[in-house]
Amino acid sequence: MRASLPAADFVVAGTRQIVVSNPSPGGGVSNPTTLTVRQLALPVPTITALNPSFVEAGSGTQDITINGTGFSSQSQVLIGFTPKTATIQSATQLKFTLTSTEITTPGILTIAVSNPSPGGGVSNTVSFELRTPLPTLTGLSVTKSDAGQLSLTVGLTGTGFLETSVARFAGAPRPTRFLSRTGLEITLSAGDLRAAGSFPVTVENQAPGGGVSAALNLELVIGDPEILLLPSQGATAGSTGFSLSVHGRRFVAGSVVQWNGTDRPTTYLRADRLVFDIAAGDVAGPGVGNISVRNPSPGGGVSPGVPFTVRRLGASTSISRLMTLTTGDLVYDQGSAKIDASVAATSPTESNSVVAIDPITGVITGSTFVGSNPGRIARSDDGRFLYLGIDGANSVRRVAIPSLTAGLQWSVGAGLVAGDLEVLPHFPNAVAVSRQNPGSSPPLAGVTIYDDGVARPTSSPGHTGGNRIEFLESAAVLYGYNNAHTGFGFYEIAIDANGASHASETGGLVGGFSTDIVGAAGRVYGTDGSVVDAERLARVGTFTAQGNAIAVEPRTGRAFMLTSSGITVLDLNTFQTLGTIAIPPVDFDHPVRAVSRLVRWGQDGLAFFDLHQVFLIRSPLIQE
Repeated sequence: MRASLPAADFVVAGTRQIVVSNPSPGGGVSNPTTLTVRQLALPVPTITALNPSFVEAGSGTQDITINGTGFSSQSQVLIGFTPKTATIQSATQLKFTLTSTEITTPGILTIAVSNPSPGGGVSNTVSFELRTPLPTLTGLSVTKSDAGQLSLTVGLTGTGFLETSVARFAGAPRPTRFLSRTGLEITLSAGDLRAAGSFPVTVENQAPGGGVSAALNLELVIGDPEILLLPSQGATAGSTGFSLSVHGRRFVAGSVVQWNGTDRPTTYLRADRLVFDIAAGDVAGPGVGNISVRNPSPGGGVSPGVPFTVRRLGASTSISRLMTLTTGDLVYDQGSAKIDASVAATSPTESNSVVAIDPITGVITGSTFVGSNPGRIARSDDGRFLYLGIDGANSVRRVAIPSLTAGLQWSVGAGLVAGDLEVLPHFPNAVAVSRQNPGSSPPLAGVTIYDDGVARPTSSPGHTGGNRIEFLESAAVLYGYNNAHTGFGFYEIAIDANGASHASETGGLVGGFSTDIVGAAGRVYGTDGSVVDAERLARVGTFTAQGNAIAVEPRTGRAFMLTSSGITVLDLNTFQTLGTIAIPPVDFDHPVRAVSRLVRWGQDGLAFFDLHQVFLIRSPLIQE
């Protein structure tokens, strides 16, 4: 008898048992005989086609069939140089699987088949494309918004999105955040939002495959501008002309600042900043000007006006009153019209206390013991609390005002002191503390935020904290300066619920060892004469005087610099010297902390201290 055996019986080498069976009745199965299938030399395989010939990147696990010749159960698939297990279907067909992680990123895979010896070899290679899909854009989370914003985040919905997808605004690529295969997010900058119009938004996937989606339009319209603040709200009669920056929102390219309703030459800096020119004739004599901003049509409008007062300069005469008191720091409390001062342990009177001083009479009207060697002091903007660094106890203490009732006290760390501290604007129970190690150089140990004495989890690193810190109008950003290291870094410190974290460092804005800084109306001023637009991180001017302490009064457009020759009165608009107030001799030879604060009080007063005395100065040059 003769039997035909199919090719599949000979794919694998080995032995086969052959028997003959007769049917019943009777019959049965014969004894077996062995047929040996020997391994012959394998051929070099060939690939003729792949099915499918490509897949979309990110589409998930895919089974791929290879058609060709010379395949065996010992054949392996090679992806590049990496072997991959294959399942034989026949001598002309193999199957293997690409996992979802292997086809996440678009590109081209090189595929070959290898047969082992004897014989064998590697087949021809075939390219297999992981194509990007053609994306579709079906929706925008924002379809209409105001021009003149600093930033705008827009959500995109559609299909075929990948981690490599790029969204374009008006044809230009923008930073794109991948959310899912159906969701992306882009953030538009102030430059994107500076003008009105209808701007196409698209999504692009790169080759192989890919392409650009159909566009959806984002409409930017011009709204009413708003002035938030002026760094200077006053000028001195008879000044030269000057440029003044305007801080606000919804400014666009084409916004114009008006003086008493008349357009003035204006420079657009960004969505929250304009600069315009005030002529010498505008400030030739006393009076009140009106500053507004006009946005162009369509849309647009004119902002409410902000007054700008021009005052005459008073005489340079002065009255001085001295108090024998070893002071660590002082602030002015407008609510009680008193100067609150921390009194050092070495003071001949009122040691280790905080005192309230009537600056008119020079009389101490209240006193409270606060602990060992109080130093730096800060006041909450609602007038409820003082916060004092208690250096002898490595702690901070809170005092209620105007009663001067000592309250909560907490540690800032073993061996550390509150080298500087600032209360968060609009948050009287929260204080930022620049922790410092007096025995180290530089002394910086980082900035920590405390809520009712409880530290938030995150503190800024020591080297990026700043040993002088200042808030401006927002509690979300703290500015710092390192005056104890040659880097002289100016820092942005981000403040949130987690604490303080380093945001940026900029050199060249403020300089010099021992330089102190104060903040007022959008600017930071240094005793080295520097004038810094803090949000823009730009130095916008330099005073003609440098000194040991500085006070700034945006309302009158003046600053006051304590120098070895007196108190120099400076113009916030031109940065020039307006005059000098004579003062009694000051001990400038002691450590910097001996002369580190100049505060404005009352209608015509300034106060400061050296290691031995508190100086109370009055002058028409200070007069509002």
